[in-house]
Amino acid sequence: MEEVKKSGINHVLNISFSVIVTPEDIDDIMISALEGGITHWANLAKVPEEKRVAEWGHEQIARDGELHIHVVEPFDQDDTEWYILTKEKFLNGLVKYLKEPKYSDCLEFVNHELRIDTCYVDADVADTIVQYALFGEIVYG
Repeated sequence: MEEVKKSGINHVLNISFSVIVTPEDIDDIMISALEGGITHWANLAKVPEEKRVAEWGHEQIARDGELHIHVVEPFDQDDTEWYILTKEKFLNGLVKYLKEPKYSDCLEFVNHELRIDTCYVDADVADTIVQYALFGEIVYG
């Protein structure tokens, strides 16, 4: 029985769950990221007009758009440090965060479904999700 491991007097169950992620969840996480989470390493986020799918920048990801994020680099005189965030990258970053949370646990059960509770997604959590999405790891501590 490899799914069950003993840890002291407790048992650890390794189980796979599905998590419901709504467009509103993505919007809320992106607001937290853009309004404080990523601002210690990114100084600009923009939507190329030809890729615009919604009015606001934070709404682009949930609607299959993209957001271009500029990383502050002291020797980047030519403004080359741009990264493109898409829904696929965002969701991969969210999966990594849910598997390896660095701050708060943001999952809750609602009507027998596991969902994101964005009340627990602060700037640090949102920053970590976006860094996982763009870089695959935390680059800017």
